[in-house]
Amino acid sequence: MTVINLFRVGDRYFFKHYFRDRGVFEELRPYYDSLEYRFEVWEEEMEDLVKKLRFHGFNLKIVEEDQIPDYTVIIDKYVKHKDLLRNAVDVIELGDEKALVMKDMVAKEEALDRGREPDEEWRERL
Repeated sequence: MTVINLFRVGDRYFFKHYFRDRGVFEELRPYYDSLEYRFEVWEEEMEDLVKKLRFHGFNLKIVEEDQIPDYTVIIDKYVKHKDLLRNAVDVIELGDEKALVMKDMVAKEEALDRGREPDEEWRERL
C-alpha cells in the first residue's frame, strides 16, 4: 500500500503525490494548489481527505513541523535541480542556498547526491 506523507505546518497540511488514476485526482482537485504543484488541506478538511485517500487504498503519515528538517536537503541555488522539484513539497531560499523539503525519505536520499543535510541555521528556519 502506498504511503503519503502529510506535512503539518500550523493548521494546514501539505503533500505531493502523482495519482495515476485521473478520477482520484479529480476527486482531490479542490485541495490542489496549481501554483505550488502540491495539495494543501486545512485542519478542518482533514477528516474528509483522510476518508477519500484511505478509500482509494492509501496509507497516511503525519510529519510534524519539528520533523520537517529530516525530510530536507540543502542545495546551492545555482545547481541544476529542476528534476528534484518534482518531489519537493516546499522550497525555501536563504542566500545562495535552497532548502528542498522532499515528499519522502526515498526522494531525500536521491536529492542528497546534489546537496547536504540542513545545518543548525537551516534547522532553525525550517
